[in-house]
Amino acid sequence: MTITTYQIRNVLRTYGNQLKRRASFAQDSVPPVQSSADLVDISVEARKRQVLSQLSAKLIAKVTSQEQHRTLDGSAGGTEEDQSAIFSEALGK
Repeated sequence: MTITTYQIRNVLRTYGNQLKRRASFAQDSVPPVQSSADLVDISVEARKRQVLSQLSAKLIAKVTSQEQHRTLDGSAGGTEEDQSAIFSEALGK
């Protein structure tokens, strides 16, 4: 059995056309690739909890450091007025 160059050309032309159709179909159906940066969407309640947690941690750290400074200075900070002064200073009031 002999295969002519004409038949080979037809097969290659058909194969090329199919590749073009497949490539254009893939471009139309697949959304464009976005950058690889992650996008995180948090609910309002979760965001509130996160902010509250961060503020609490900062406040506790500030109060603890101020309390340590006061005990090193000699004032114990045991009265209610002293404690409210520590919290006021920590809050910036």
